[in-house]
Amino acid sequence: MAQSDFAEKIEAGGSQTEDLAMAAGYEGNDLETWNGLQIECTDVMTGDRNRNRFLYYQLKMSMRKADRIDMIVSFLMESGVRMILKDLKEALDRGVQVRILTGNYLGITQPSALCLIKKELGDRVDLRFYHDKNRSFHPKSYIFHWKEEGEIYIGSSNISRSALTSGIEWNYRFHSQEDQRSFRLFYDTFVDLFEHHSVVIDDAELARYSKSWHKPAVSKDLARYDDVEEDADRKVQVLFQPRGAQIEALYALEDSRAEGATKGLVQAATGVGKTYLAAFDSARYQRVLFVAHREEILKQAAVSFRNVRQSDDYGFFYGKQKDTDRAVIFASVATLGRKEYLTEAYFPPDYFDYVVIDEFHHAVNDQYQRIVNYSTFPPA
Repeated sequence: MAQSDFAEKIEAGGSQTEDLAMAAGYEGNDLETWNGLQIECTDVMTGDRNRNRFLYYQLKMSMRKADRIDMIVSFLMESGVRMILKDLKEALDRGVQVRILTGNYLGITQPSALCLIKKELGDRVDLRFYHDKNRSFHPKSYIFHWKEEGEIYIGSSNISRSALTSGIEWNYRFHSQEDQRSFRLFYDTFVDLFEHHSVVIDDAELARYSKSWHKPAVSKDLARYDDVEEDADRKVQVLFQPRGAQIEALYALEDSRAEGATKGLVQAATGVGKTYLAAFDSARYQRVLFVAHREEILKQAAVSFRNVRQSDDYGFFYGKQKDTDRAVIFASVATLGRKEYLTEAYFPPDYFDYVVIDEFHHAVNDQYQRIVNYSTFPPA
């Protein structure tokens, strides 16, 4: 696997990882505290550098109190989905109904964004594509319901990091009590579009969209806009999370396991980050074996696994180094593939519960076959 830093670096302490400290009785409070910063409750959001005008914080407050959540946007991007994912999960855990209607025109909606929702939230979110080829689709609105009331945000923000934070996006919120008729018109139109002009994004639809998806020309600009400047004086802790095609592959692997599969083959282009993908997928397993044909690859893979697992509990099995009592073992096929090492003296029959074979097209030779067929390694 070609190796470099392909995992998305998420800065802890940033807006996507911290919580709002909600004051008791949301209604009537003019300020909420976030990460030591007071955020003003406002109906007017204009983005830019004033955090009080970020749509993101207002949506967080609304998601915390809602009984039902409806979102209708032209497109979903992974960066934006990742920001609101925790709040959506908390809402779902409270029993809140969540519906999201998005577009697929020109491929702006990223398959990884959809996979992230499906992987983390499952079928608890009713996720759909707008489906009417005869009409354009450019709405951006967020509707929240509680008790006998509701509120709606209408403006220019799709679900992307820049649109939710410091991008120049204008959004306005009004409450159903202020204008019941307009609220009803917007909500009824959403329901009509959702129920009569949409297609459910199930696994089959997601696979179809992902297969036909090509990165649009505008994606470079959208990605650039998502590179929001962070406060220079803020402490940053780098965490590693899957991104892009990695999320799609992880969702497919998880789906295969749910269907009873015990082995998987991942074929992806150079640059996708297959080693990081293996590290992400195996993160929940206690004993992992990673096999490759070159020591250089093994050393690079160890860095990726250490970044993901946040652990130094790993060792190597090649040349004169024969580590055994470690959670993750990086082994060369030339060493481990010898008959004298594929014995209980080195690894008990139940030691590994996840095995990664790098460059699997080489696995036709005898040494690879000995490793693949060795009963010490149950299928992962």
